[in-house]
Amino acid sequence: MRDTETIRIDLDLLGNPSIEPNSSSFIQREAGERVLRALARPVDPPNDESEDGERPAALNVLRERRHDAILVSARRGEGKTTFLTSILATVQTESYRRMVSPESLGAGSPPRLYSLGIIDPTLIETKQNIIIVIIDRIRIASEHRRRRSGRFDEYAGVENALRKLAQGLSLLDGIGEGLYSGKDWIDPDFVLDRGLEDASAAHDFERRFRAFVKAAARYLDADAFVLAIDDVDTWFERGWPVLEALRKYLVTPQLRIILSGDLNLYALLVRRQQWSQMGDAFLRAEQMRGNADPGTSLIGKIGSMVEALQDQYLVKVAPPENRIDLKSLAYHAEVGVIELVAKGLHKPVEVRAFLRTLSDRVFCIRYGPDLELVGRQLLQLPTRSALQVLAGAVAVCTDDQPGPSSLRTAENALRHVAWTALMGVDLDIEKTRDPTPNAILGVLGEWLTRSGLWASLARFHPEAVDADNRNLVALYVTAVLSGVFRISPGRMVDYWLKIAVIREKVDRGEILANSPDGLPRLFRHLAAGTVESSLQFVSRLAAWEVTEGGRERIRRTISQIRLSGASVPLTRVRERNPASRELYGLGFDGKSGLDRELFRELKGRPPSERESLLNALPPPLRGYHASLLRAGWSYDSRRGTEAGFQVYFVNGIEDLTERLDRNSRLVARIPMHRIVSGQASESGNYSFLRLLSVVGEFIDLLTVSEDHRVANIARILRSATQTRSYPTPVAAQESRSEDNQDFEDDDEAEADLDSDPSASYRGMRLEDVLANWLSEHATQDTWRALAPVTLSRMWTRFTYTFENMRDELIHAQTRYLGVLMHRTVISFLHSVGYEAMRAANVETSRSLANNPVRSGEVFARLLDEIYSDSNKAPFRKTPEFLFFDVIFSCPLWAYFLARHEQQEVAVARRQEPNDSIFQQYASRTESFWPEGDASFAAVQLRSPKTESPAVFEGLFFPLNTVQLQGQTEQERRAGSALSSVQAVLRRRRRALKLDDSDPENTD
Repeated sequence: MRDTETIRIDLDLLGNPSIEPNSSSFIQREAGERVLRALARPVDPPNDESEDGERPAALNVLRERRHDAILVSARRGEGKTTFLTSILATVQTESYRRMVSPESLGAGSPPRLYSLGIIDPTLIETKQNIIIVIIDRIRIASEHRRRRSGRFDEYAGVENALRKLAQGLSLLDGIGEGLYSGKDWIDPDFVLDRGLEDASAAHDFERRFRAFVKAAARYLDADAFVLAIDDVDTWFERGWPVLEALRKYLVTPQLRIILSGDLNLYALLVRRQQWSQMGDAFLRAEQMRGNADPGTSLIGKIGSMVEALQDQYLVKVAPPENRIDLKSLAYHAEVGVIELVAKGLHKPVEVRAFLRTLSDRVFCIRYGPDLELVGRQLLQLPTRSALQVLAGAVAVCTDDQPGPSSLRTAENALRHVAWTALMGVDLDIEKTRDPTPNAILGVLGEWLTRSGLWASLARFHPEAVDADNRNLVALYVTAVLSGVFRISPGRMVDYWLKIAVIREKVDRGEILANSPDGLPRLFRHLAAGTVESSLQFVSRLAAWEVTEGGRERIRRTISQIRLSGASVPLTRVRERNPASRELYGLGFDGKSGLDRELFRELKGRPPSERESLLNALPPPLRGYHASLLRAGWSYDSRRGTEAGFQVYFVNGIEDLTERLDRNSRLVARIPMHRIVSGQASESGNYSFLRLLSVVGEFIDLLTVSEDHRVANIARILRSATQTRSYPTPVAAQESRSEDNQDFEDDDEAEADLDSDPSASYRGMRLEDVLANWLSEHATQDTWRALAPVTLSRMWTRFTYTFENMRDELIHAQTRYLGVLMHRTVISFLHSVGYEAMRAANVETSRSLANNPVRSGEVFARLLDEIYSDSNKAPFRKTPEFLFFDVIFSCPLWAYFLARHEQQEVAVARRQEPNDSIFQQYASRTESFWPEGDASFAAVQLRSPKTESPAVFEGLFFPLNTVQLQGQTEQERRAGSALSSVQAVLRRRRRALKLDDSDPENTD
């Protein structure tokens, strides 16, 4: 095919068999030219044989015996029948004569060909023989000419040849009785008078068949007949007799055969016959001989012998030079141009442009390499299937934005094309038709588990080596999910939590996808087949992971920092020494322990002592004690005779949240839940995934009317902040700790939340702030989703970043819950932002591909490019930006982000990333808060005494006083600075006491 050629396909006329090979709508133009050249080769009719010589003609060698059938090979659905119909139409109209290039003919002219039409062996009755069908077609053509032309004398030659041929028809299978059977063969007179003559006619059948074809062609003024035999490969019982007829009889140069089928299926057909010819008895005997006397049997060589017979048989019947492949649309789009036309399209559209629009609107894929991959996969489908998909997407690919009905039409076309592939992977097709948004991810999760396809299909991206049409399945599921995401955008977050989380664990080997006690047992524990929210899903996942990844019969829990949550104390911290060492680097008591009395005695002391003691604390704790001291807290224990420990130096997560103001308590409680072990003990877990699941539920409210939005936000907060226990697998078997009795009554919960005296602090309710956030984003005209593969890439990046970030936390420096949450939020937002830019084909600095493991510097620069770089203005109009922006601007992050460098680290890092990030965040979100006050998300912590509440900027510092349990390695020098300052202050106190007790001291 020449590069300048254009194929124009009318999608309104699919399956039209009347297209001529020279038409612009004829797809297989290159194959058509090759077939016509093969048909137009010069015809050398066999010589007339005479009995005048010394030898009988029946014993002469047939020198013109050639096997030159043309094999048109293609997959099912590639348009073989339409192709053959078009080729034969050119023979019927003799238009082929002007289509064949003169270069292929040399000095001659194209032969005169006569079409005998198409024979489908699968439609021939069992008692019919393919040779009889061919003979009958030639007879019909000859008689038609006789009736129309009146050339009766010339027809006598055809009739005479047919009569001679008829004498030998008993040779053919299914015709008459056996050639040498019957009682007449015991009669010598019969044998001499008729038997040997009939036998001679049968044995000379090929010669008489050639003579009949030659006579008929001469009578019809043709050089040769053309016959197409379709679908020889689809039915063995019909296909093998056709191949044998080609090998034995259809070898006259005046009969040009075009076979169609799949060469792979032809090979299987021949291979089966060759093995069958070996016979079971022979194969068993060779096997037994090999077992009894190894080395003497041929059983090991039979396979290679069969392969050789198979290859040579196919080479003889369909010579390699006569094999012509029908190429997919992908090939034609690569070497030329394909234009699509339809009534629904305003103008012809180049197929790649059409596919880009289809990918964007149906699959929500816009990333360049993914567009190429999806387009190639669709065009590599069998032509019939590919055209059905394209035709179904016409309404979607118009200039206007498609409506729901257009999108459903495109999805339906894809479903029907993929139907067999979907059945092949055991996906319940009906459950994916117009799916319920809160159920579809559970359906897909159970299917991936049941079929063992988590490792290869969970991203639903056509990236597999397509041996079983899994790429088609991936595309269909992508279309289904994209449709769900459009009407329920919060399900994109659910996809992260219910699909991407599990896929990453499978990918990393944390869960064995094909193990019967791996994923199936996990999914039973997660209750994944229900329509419960992702909040419950990730909470149960945390309960699974604390028992060494769900190991059976593990009764205890393993404290650790995991993506599903960090192990924390719930209420009163009883193991004081480990808690003190992990937070402050010093033990609870002893000479080298944490001197709590120094804090208690700071009131009234010089500011320099306060500053020196605060500066000796790790930065993540410094701000907590500074706020307590500013509020005038005494550090007194409940008895008042000594310094307290709980509340002042360390907190359990539940105790801490009870002391927070109403809005802060709501936010702080979202990630919090209890886990019940097999020993019936409860431990705390603080989970970023729970926080993210609630963000997803809020995003889903974008499609809810503004009048009902605040009420729905309150409902979500009420549900997410209830204290609930989740059992480990062992505990779940022994008790039912997840019954409804664990839930508080909704009215009681709401009353409890609003009973806080500081509930009206700053006259602002969290629900109103969240409603303002959603209202801004709900003004978008249309919500365009992101593809599952884009979401998967975001989550994969986040998972890697989280693990590296967690491993870089340093004891008594950065290993604190507040720091963990701050860095987790930054890691997550960076992963979403960077992959969103990639998915929108936006070029970014190479350094932005790095992950914020120790510092948020790379995220700060990413935010500058997203929001401030004028060159990135086009990105700010993309669906990818809108998705990132709605997540980044969520008001909940204000409670977890550190706002200044000195809050997290002792020495400010390059470009002071915490300050830069929070400035960008505050600039983007300040309009959601009352009066746009930059001190939004202020937190009040109530004192156990009567002092004023301590005020913080967010939850960063209060969370840092909650012990992260599971510390295994501790820094040797941790707490040395605090220990040194304590020693200095103690000496100073002792010196002051001595001065006060000296009677000679008159001061």
